Amino acid sequence: MKALTISSKGQIAIPKEIRDFLNIKEGDRLVYKVDRGRIVLEPVVSIPRSQSYFWTPEIQEKVKKADEHFKAGNFKTHKIDKFIKELKE
Repeated sequence: MKALTISSKGQIAIPKEIRDFLNIKEGDRLVYKVDRGRIVLEPVVSIPRSQSYFWTPEIQEKVKKADEHFKAGNFKTHKIDKFIKELKE
């Protein structure tokens, strides 16, 4: 385990190998939390407000269930003409 040094202003430098691995660039934002005596840092990923609904817990649960159904083979395949006809009905 490698150690970081805290400056007189309470700052730390994130080593280059970690920044490169996590693709953290100058100006990026991180969120932090204290968890069982540890400081956890996590990069913030910005998404357009118009797409934020997709990341709500309700939508993520629906996506998870759909993925489970797909992996279990619970889906239909359609010929495009028949599919369009069914959509119109």
